[in-house]
Amino acid sequence: GDTDYRLSWIPFGGYVRMAGADPFMEGGADEDEVPGAPGSFMEKPAWRRLVIVLAGPAMNLALPFVLFTALKVAGDPQPRADVGAVQPASVAEKAGFLPEDRVVGVGTSDTLTWLDVQEAVTAAEGASVPVRVSRRDAEVSLTLPLGSSRQLYELGLANNAPDATICVDDPASPAGRAGLHTGDLVVSVGGEVVRNWNEVRSRLAASSGAVQVEVKHVESPDSAPETLTIHDDAAWQPVRSPADDDLWARWGVASAMVTVGSVGDPDEPTAAARAGIEKGDRLLAVDDRAVRTWQDVVVAVAASATGEGQGQKVRELRVTLRRAGAVQTIAVTPDVVRDINSLGRYWWRPLLGISGGASTVPAPLVPRPYPFTEALGRATDETLLLGSFMIEQIGMMTTGGAPPSENLGGFVSIFREVRSAAEQGIYEVVRRVGLFSLSIGIINLLPVPVLDGGQIVMYAAEWVRGRPLPLVLRERAQQVGFIFLVLLMLFVFANDIRKAAMG
Repeated sequence: GDTDYRLSWIPFGGYVRMAGADPFMEGGADEDEVPGAPGSFMEKPAWRRLVIVLAGPAMNLALPFVLFTALKVAGDPQPRADVGAVQPASVAEKAGFLPEDRVVGVGTSDTLTWLDVQEAVTAAEGASVPVRVSRRDAEVSLTLPLGSSRQLYELGLANNAPDATICVDDPASPAGRAGLHTGDLVVSVGGEVVRNWNEVRSRLAASSGAVQVEVKHVESPDSAPETLTIHDDAAWQPVRSPADDDLWARWGVASAMVTVGSVGDPDEPTAAARAGIEKGDRLLAVDDRAVRTWQDVVVAVAASATGEGQGQKVRELRVTLRRAGAVQTIAVTPDVVRDINSLGRYWWRPLLGISGGASTVPAPLVPRPYPFTEALGRATDETLLLGSFMIEQIGMMTTGGAPPSENLGGFVSIFREVRSAAEQGIYEVVRRVGLFSLSIGIINLLPVPVLDGGQIVMYAAEWVRGRPLPLVLRERAQQVGFIFLVLLMLFVFANDIRKAAMG
């Protein structure tokens, strides 16, 4: 009939316009009159038009509930309950946890995923909770003190493990003499393939005399791996710092997580670069805090600041490092930098301007199915949480608290997101579709003319007044809304191109 169904490639998208849905079509003589043929959309009562327009965003908002519930019933892919890292001197280390442990139970609950572990610890009563872990095919019982903290990372447990990138900070060490360098990626130890630093460490610790190590050199990461032999040398007696463990004292190898991976942009020197810190330096201590993990660096730098915001004061730090076998201490004062956190919000914090020399390896994903009623509750909580976050982000963007360039994207970003999700499997594709639908529903409800939210406001006003808003007002609102929408499309398109060019 007269309803227009449209699918367009340029610009990509589509719409359905019901017959008589244009409030400015010819035929209205009075500016308060709503023109339209009998039976057309504009001839319907205002409340009915409001409900019809509201139905589109409502379906967008309802779809995530359905998709997320289906995912959780079928088996939501979640990280397995593996201990990837244990913070030295933490509550977890004192309780006896070790990297490569797998948590199989907390209290009376069996655990399959890391989320199961976190939820069981959060729900535990008392000052401690019994934990069962699988360690080398044997089950070990531990007791985890809780105190005031129930977050696993605050207790010293991490799900992700450092990758197999190594640090060789002394060329005179057995590893250095064998030809290994900081930044090399270990592929196998003693003929056994390794996936992360925990496996590298355990294989080296179990070796004696000489061990063959297969590595991809940092200078030629795309070349074939080279097999080198590290010889145990009792004559090598290095001076150890508190950050050096027995493995380093024996082989001269540590995780690259405690090395400097970069010192920022040469054109804009960071505090670390100005002080003389270089890429490849092994961090041993910041002030009196021994650096055994990158978290030690983060905590020490954060402790250098007093106050909040741009005006916070920072004090000088003493950074002890090892470079080519020589230990030296460098004084550096962190810069107070306006940064963007993981939620896309601006905040001020002290930074040395360095990054770690290794990344982390996530635990394998396993399907975690839930009963329907529990799946529905979890899907509802997740959808409401994501929706409230999106609404908050829109508010932050309007007040300058969040950068639009980091929070808005167009069809190019959507294509990239879907392609990335497709590489991770159908579950991630379905999850992204739910997120897109939720964001579209929220954006369409914004009170901007030409969007559904703007039409809802106009029809609601007409319903309350008993007659339409003046025609001139409606025309001007539509013109302003149209210009805003065009400018927004141009912005997100240019932003997409910029992001694509940056990789």
